[in-house]
Order: sequence, then C-alpha cells, then structure tokens
Amino acid sequence: MIKYIRIVGLFTEDFLMNQKKRSFQGFVYVLFLMMAIIILFWWYTVQNSKRIEKQNLNYAEDSAQQTARSISKEFENAINRISTYAYFLGEGLSQPTVNVEALKGMTGNSLFDSFIYTDANGTSVTSDGRVLDTSSKEYYLLGMGGQTGMSVEMHSGLFDETVVTFYAPLHFQGEIIGVLEGIYSANSYLNDLLSASYFGEKADVYLCMRDGAKIASSDGEDDSENIFELLEELQIAPRETLEHIEDIFEFGGEGAYICPDGGKTDNICVVNLPDNEYVLVQMFPKSVTQTMINNANRTGSILELILIILFIIYIITLLARTRKEKKRLEEENREMGYVIGGVNTLFARFVMIDFEKGTYHYLSGTLPERDDIGPSGKVEDLCEYLSTFLIEEEDREKFAELFNVKALADMLGENETDVRLEYHVQRHGNAEWEHMNVICLERKNGRARKALFIRQNITDVKERELKIQARISLANRKERQYRIAITSKSIYTFDFNLTRDMIDRDIVCTKDDGLVSLLERVGMEAPCRASEWFEKWKRFVAEESMEDYCATVNLEYLKKCFEEGDAEINVEYWSESLDGEKICVRQSFIMTWDDDTGDIMVMVVAKEITGQVKKQMEQTQALQDALLEAQHANNAKTTFLSNMSHDIRTPMNAIIGFTTIAVSHIDNRDQVKDCLQKVLSSSNHLLSLINDILDMSRIESGKVQIKEQECNISELMHNLVNIIQPQVKAKQLELFIDTYDIANEDVFADSLKLNQMFVNLISNAVKYTPAGGTVNFRIIQKGTYRRGYGEYVFIIQDNGIGMSPEFVDHIFEPFERESSTTKTGIQGTGLGMAITKNIVDMMGGKISVKSEKNKGTTFTVELSLKLQNTEKEAEKIKELVGQRALVVDDDFDTCTSVCRMLQQIGMRAEWTTSGREAAYRAKSAFEDGDSYHTYIIDWQMPETSGIETARRIRSAVGSEAPIIILTAYDWSDIEEDAREAGISAFCAKPLFMSDLKTVLLVANRLIEKDEEEATWLQADFDGKRILLVEDNELNREIAEEILEETGFIVDTAPDGSDAVEMMKKVEEGYYDAILMDVQMPIMDGYEATRTIRAMPRADVRHLPIIAMTANAMDEDKEAALKNGMTAHIAKPIDVDIFISVLGRYLNPEK
Repeated sequence: MIKYIRIVGLFTEDFLMNQKKRSFQGFVYVLFLMMAIIILFWWYTVQNSKRIEKQNLNYAEDSAQQTARSISKEFENAINRISTYAYFLGEGLSQPTVNVEALKGMTGNSLFDSFIYTDANGTSVTSDGRVLDTSSKEYYLLGMGGQTGMSVEMHSGLFDETVVTFYAPLHFQGEIIGVLEGIYSANSYLNDLLSASYFGEKADVYLCMRDGAKIASSDGEDDSENIFELLEELQIAPRETLEHIEDIFEFGGEGAYICPDGGKTDNICVVNLPDNEYVLVQMFPKSVTQTMINNANRTGSILELILIILFIIYIITLLARTRKEKKRLEEENREMGYVIGGVNTLFARFVMIDFEKGTYHYLSGTLPERDDIGPSGKVEDLCEYLSTFLIEEEDREKFAELFNVKALADMLGENETDVRLEYHVQRHGNAEWEHMNVICLERKNGRARKALFIRQNITDVKERELKIQARISLANRKERQYRIAITSKSIYTFDFNLTRDMIDRDIVCTKDDGLVSLLERVGMEAPCRASEWFEKWKRFVAEESMEDYCATVNLEYLKKCFEEGDAEINVEYWSESLDGEKICVRQSFIMTWDDDTGDIMVMVVAKEITGQVKKQMEQTQALQDALLEAQHANNAKTTFLSNMSHDIRTPMNAIIGFTTIAVSHIDNRDQVKDCLQKVLSSSNHLLSLINDILDMSRIESGKVQIKEQECNISELMHNLVNIIQPQVKAKQLELFIDTYDIANEDVFADSLKLNQMFVNLISNAVKYTPAGGTVNFRIIQKGTYRRGYGEYVFIIQDNGIGMSPEFVDHIFEPFERESSTTKTGIQGTGLGMAITKNIVDMMGGKISVKSEKNKGTTFTVELSLKLQNTEKEAEKIKELVGQRALVVDDDFDTCTSVCRMLQQIGMRAEWTTSGREAAYRAKSAFEDGDSYHTYIIDWQMPETSGIETARRIRSAVGSEAPIIILTAYDWSDIEEDAREAGISAFCAKPLFMSDLKTVLLVANRLIEKDEEEATWLQADFDGKRILLVEDNELNREIAEEILEETGFIVDTAPDGSDAVEMMKKVEEGYYDAILMDVQMPIMDGYEATRTIRAMPRADVRHLPIIAMTANAMDEDKEAALKNGMTAHIAKPIDVDIFISVLGRYLNPEK
C-alpha cells in the first residue's frame, strides 16, 4: 500500500504539469511521422519506376539475345538444307549439267522461294528459266572453292527485293561442277523470326548489315533506309548512345540502353548474331513500361491515402482520450491527497535519496530528530547519523555495510521495489524497535535512481510478537519432548542437567515385565555425573560406531549446539541389548531452558531402530541403483557414445597399421595373410563396438549387458597383442607378456568387454610411458575352492610417468585426467578408466591401482570366470612323453610356468635364466648322450639374445633338435635371421597350453602348419543366378566378387526401380534369389520388395529376397520381414554369415 501511496503522491502534480507538454509533443511526433511516410512513398515510387525500367530492359535484352540466337540457328539450318539439296542433286546427275526442270521440281518441294544453279563459267539459271552472269559474285567464288554459306543481296539483278542466298558447291563424280543457291525473300523469310512483344505491345525489330543497311524488319516493309538514319530521325537516344551503337556495328558485341523520357521508345537493344556478320536492333515502345509503373504506383498511392486518413482518426481519438485521462487523474489526485494526509500520521519524516549524486534531503518540511545532521547532505552522513540510534555494535557494523549508495542500489536491483530493515534502537533513553524502509521511486537503465526512505516505530507490535514466539517455542519444545517420549516406543528415557552435569534419578528400562537399572549395569547409582555415565556406557557401544558416539555424546558439544540454536541432537550407534543381541539405537538429546533455575535441561530418548536401519539401508541401495539408472539414462547419448569413441581409436590404429605393413610386404604371402588376419580380428572388434553404439534401446535404458559365451583366453590375448602392437612400435617401447599357472584357457565370458577393458589398460600404459620404456602384462590363474570357476589375475605394469596419490583416488571417475598429462600434450578424454571400472564391476571383479610419480603404474584386475567343461589342456602328446626339454628365459616365473605345462604334456622339463648356461648345458647333455629333445628360448634376454643362444646350441648339438623362439613382438622383421640361426618355430607371448601344444607339434613335424582355406570359399553355388540390388558401387563390387567366388551368376541393379523392371522382363524362375539394399535414392528396398511380391507370377511368392543393409537394429530386422523380405543381413558383411544365410535358402539339403 505504501508503494502506491508514495508513487502517486510524489508524482501526480508533476504528471499534470507535464501532461500538456506531452500532448503537444505527441502532435509534433504524429505530424513528423506523417511527413516521413509521404517522403517514403515518394522515394518508393521513384525507386519502383527505376526498378521496372531496369526489369523491362533486362527482359528486352534477353528477348533480343533469344531472337538473335533463333535467327542464327535458322541460318545454320538453311545452310544445312542447301548442302543436303546439293548432295542429293549431285548424286542424281548422270551428266555434269543441271536443267531448269530439276530446279523447278526442287522449288516445289522445298522451303526455299527459288533455286539458282551457277555453272563453272559463272552463268546462273533460275528455276523459272532466267539466265544471268554471276561470275563476279563472292558467293559464287566461295562456292566454287568448296565452301557453303549465305549472302544477303540488296535488290539483286534477278529479284526486285532484298534476298537471302544460301549456297553450296555441287559435285559430280567427285569434282565441283557449279554452285547451287537457295533463295529467300528477306522480309517474308525473317518476318516471324523478328516478331517480339511484351504485354501485347509489339517491338520494332530490324536485322541489319554491318554498315547499317536494313535487311528485314518485324513490320515486313522492304525499306532501304539505313538504321543509323532511322535512329537519328526518331531521336530516341542521345548522341553518346548512338555512338555506342555504331561501335557495336563496327567492332561487334551487344548493348542495351534505356531511352530518355519524352520519346515513344522505352529501350533499344543491339545484338550481333553469333557466327554471322549481321546485327539485330530491337526497340520496345514506351507505353509498356509506363503502364506497368502506373499500375505499380497506384497501389502505393491508395495505401498512402489510407494511412493519412488513419492518422487523422488517431489524432482525434488521442485528443479525446487525453481529455478524459486528465479528468481522471485530477480526481485521483484529490483522493490521494486525503490518503497522504493519513499516511503522514504514521511516518513523521520522509527522506529522498539520490543514488546518482549520493545525496539525501528531507521532504515535506520535515527535519532530522537531532541537529547532528542537516536536512540535506551526503548519504554517508545519513548512515552515520542513523547508526547512532542502534543499540548493538554488531547491528551498527551491518547497517554501515548495507546503508550506502552502492549496496542499496544492488539490493533494489532491477525488480525489487523496496528494501526493509529491522533494528533495535535507543530513543529518548528507551530501547525500541524500528522499521527502516527504502522504496524505489525512479529507475534509469534498470537501476535505482531515486528512493524514498522512511522510519516507523514498531516497538509495541514487536514486543508482543516476541512474547508470543517465546511462549509458542517453549510450548512446542515441551510438547515435542513428551510426544517423542510417549510415542517413540523407546527402550529407556531419562533427563539430566547439562549445566551442572548431573543425573538426579535412576535410568531404568523394562525386561520381562520387570525394571532393570542401567546405572547399576555400569556400577553407578543416582545421583551421579552424566559425563561419567556416558563414558562407562561406551563398553556397550560397537567399535564401528565409537567415533560417532564419542563425537556427539559430549557435554561441551551439546552446549555448543544449544547455544547455536539447535535444541535437538541425534546420534545413531550399534549397541548390545540386555539379551546380548546387537541392536541399532537412536539416542535423541532434547534440550530446553529450565524456567526456574535457567539451567539447560536435557531429555534423553533411546529407541531401537534396527529394523528401520536395515530397511533404510535397503532403500538407500535401491535409491543408489535408481540413481545409477537415471544417470545412465540421462548421460547415455553423451557419456556412452564418448566412451565408445575413445575405444574405437585403438582397433582402428591396428587396422591402419597392419594394412600398411601388408602393402609394404605385398610379395610375402605369409606375412600379408598374417596381417590380414590381424586386420580382420581388429575389424571384428571394431564392428562389435559399433554394434553397441547403435543399440539405442540399451543406451536409453542405461544398460549394457554382459554376454557370457564361450571364450578362449589364449585367442583373446593374442588378438589383444595384435591390436596394441602398432602403438608399442610407434612409441618404441618394450612389451613383455607372460602367463603363470594357466590351467584353464576355455571359459565363459564376454570377450568383447574383456578385450575392451585390456585395450584401455594397455593403451594407457603405452600412452603414458615415454619412448624406451617397458610395459609388462602378466596373466595368472590362482587356486579356488569354487567349483566350476577359475580365479584369474591380470597385471598391467609400466615404468612411465606415474600418477600423484591425489589423482589415484579419482582415476576411475569419468573425464578425470592428471593435470600433468595436459602439459605434456598427451591426448585423451578421461573416459577409458571409467569404462574399465564399470566393465570390471559388471563382471563381478575387482580392479586396483598402484602408482608413483615418475616411476610407473600397476593395474591389477581380478576376475572369477566360469570354466568350460573341457579337459583338452591335460592331454599328453605321446610322441614327446619322457623327452627332455630346456626352457631359457630371463624371467623366473615364465620358466617355472612353461616347465609346468611341459610336464603336463609328459616331457621332462628343465629351465635356466642364462643363454650362455643354456648353450653349455645343451653341449654337456649332447656329449653325455642324453640330449634335450626341444629347446624353448626367449627372444630378448639381457645377457645373450635368443637368436645368439640358438646359434650356439646349433653349433653344439646340430640341426635335429627343434628350437622354438618365444616373443611378445611381431617376429616378421627377424624371421630371416632366425631361420638362418636354426630356429624351427615361433610362438607368441603370452604362452598358453594350447599355444605350446600347437608349436611343439609343428616344430616336431607332427602336424603341418594350418593353412586352412576360408570356410566361405568352400561353398558351392555353381549355376545359381542371383540379382544384387545395391546403389553403392563399392559395396556392389564387394558383394559381386564374393558371390562370383562361390559360383553365383550375378546380375546387378543400382536401384529398387531397376530391380522391378528387370523382374518384369525375365521369365519365371530366372532368379534363384535377390539381395536387396534398403536405402536407395529412387525406390527403397521395402517398396521394391512389396512391388515384386505383388507381381502376377508364381515364382515371386517363394523367391528368397534377402535384405542386405547397414540398418542393423532389431526394429530394422522386423521392418524387413514385415515388408515381405525373407531374411536380414547387416553391413558390414560377415562373409561366413552371408554365405550361410544364402545356403540356408538355396542349398537347404546341405
């Protein structure tokens, strides 16, 4: 209410004084706006006229150019016609002469007005029998020279008008015997071609010679007047324009010109005919443009008149409303005067504050209560004056911070209308309460400019309010204490004096309908010290709750909380019941003042909440699960896709790297095949990742499922090495991989997730290890009592840059990166470890990390994997049973692990960590007659390399015993040297039982090296005909090559519409199957399938139509089947699956 009173009261008079001024200004603005509109319409009219003139000129120029092209085309056609006539006439001659009858026959059956034949002597004969010597004519000379063309003759000797002559040489038996000429009357021939009109108005069009002589005109008159004389006579263009036109006639080119006002011609266009020596002149009449301008401007004039009338109506309405508003405001001002008179009884003083000047002044003749300050001055002085009324020093400090120009303006902001402050003040020796209000009166640029400051004594109201609040607060505290005590079903309750640290009465609880003293339970009796009882009660508090209990059940802490306004403190702890059971207790301390003594009294209520805590824990877990699901749902499209993007780069790197190696060794078939197998492995991994990305239904639900399937750890690890090897080489690092006690290779696991997890861990090790460093990867199988499961430990260790302890705590959080990595320029999104942690958690495993700055990092992953029901690892190789084997590796664990596997196979295994010792022992055993049957040697050892060790062994024992090299690297670069040193076979680390068996069998020539042909190449579809519908040429080429390799006869179509047409043309049963893409430019695969199925023929009902598309979602498969397709194959093509699907429908018996 105050806000409206001060706004109207202070500004009503100013409003009335300025009302007349504003009304006058309004009229001025309206008149100015009207003049602006008139000027705007005038400018628009002028500009519109120019635009129409320019538009018509453009049209005329286009029309002239089109006419010129049409004439040139007609001339070219006429030359072709005369050439044709000359050819057929020459072919039909039996002797080298042409008679008049032949010319008459040609005239009657041609478009030419007449024909003339000129013999080799220059004598011309017309079709009507006239004879004339034309041996001097230029066209005759050119025609005898073998040329064709045209010529214009102004009033020739044979005709009384201008004619256009087209000529061509006449041949007889290969020789030119004369010239055949086709004659047109220029005006009749060109009249239609020269006709042009615009909005029903015809243009004057002339075809002229270079000298200006008119050949023909659109009006059809045979006029010999020169075009330049005509233009000067009509005065349609200034002299400068005429000179430009003469230049065009002389030098070529074209031009379009607007004619001045006052003439009958609007514009003139001059165009040289393409490939001809003639010029076209076109002139449009003025009436066309003027009519268009008048029509266009008429609408604007009407609109201008309507706006002027509306402005007059608006002015009249404005005058009427202003008069009415003035009367209303005068009435409101009188009423407001009465209100202001009443307000003055509430507020004795009004102060105006000017924020821009930083000043104040008292209004309405009021003065300050004291003479400390004047009626006007600086706001700082007013603040200091008002501070003297405040009782509390703290209030003075706060008031000084709030009551200044900047702080008040900030508090009023852009939307606040007032600021209210309440203080305890001293006036006339009495303590009173006072409201101080700052009300915004005027703003400038959204910020307070002027404000009204008023003060109001509210002592009586405030004192009543405080008393009521005190009584309510006291009643509430007491009511809450007793309600809690009565309704809480407490174990026990008691009260004590916190101020005096005293328990006056015994603490009892109920057991078996009897009372038990809790003071006696700890060896005490009432009265006693409360702090002592709480201290002795700790013997019944569980260890895990001791810290919380001690922190809360502390008298000084309780006093502090009460002083800060917290009258109720709770602590929850695990304790022991009277029956010796473990229970959870909530102990509440409810504090209040004692009205009589002023001491702090505390009521203690102990309640058993064991069931509630357990339920709460379950609810908390459920909420955490729900929160995780919500987080997954909200962040699925960003975090999940970013995670996958991070992981896609690693297999892509392997694909690019091994493709490059294959290209550089294209002649080495084995190496190319090995590289392509590794590319295929990485491609399958990449495709699996892409399939996860595209599975939007799982993304939306925030679920990525673990798919347990048969998995071989050996294959998994070797594929992993293939993927990571290019990164290791690029960084010039050493990669050491070994196994220890791996008894079971075949397990059930999600191979994709395992691969993804280890690629992340090893990629990080490679990324954060400088060149020359080492990365170690060890796989260990530990013993377990869990039947059917194996406990596997995977350790990835590097000697790279390491991590700080602070960052290790956050390593598994999304987007977390060590600050030092950004300084070194190492790329990454900070998602890899979060992905890995989630995968490990989903598999029920554990992951831990140890790291030290500048020393390196070790990640340990522990997984419990279900074992497959297979015993192939324990099978012995009968040919090797009892044979001696020597393992040479500088790593003790590798030696013992390989020896253990050799013993399981049936060999007598020994080991050494020295290459020199291995050579010595090999020589000694050979000399003793008990030679080692097989040697397994690590490639890289610090003392002597594996190849050098092999050389020494070969020199000692000969070439019979197999020597196998173990390596974690690609051995292609050293294979030649190794073979020369006597190496029998290579085996990649990590070494598993299956790997060891295979390499032993190959090295001992017990089996040949596997050179199996690809499964899909074994398929036989010889003679089957298939229609391949694919719009992408590269995809079409790939599919066609695969199909032809398996015996198919392949027809291709680039679109669904083409496939439909091909099906219509072939007989029934022509195609055995159709491979149909879905997304194609003209007709998609769905529509094409429906159209083919609807054809009136028997074979389309059961014809296999198989979708072959990149739309790989489940709903895409359903859509394919609903639209009549037989099956669905996703791109990129898995060749084995592709051939298998075709075999299912084309060779069902196999």
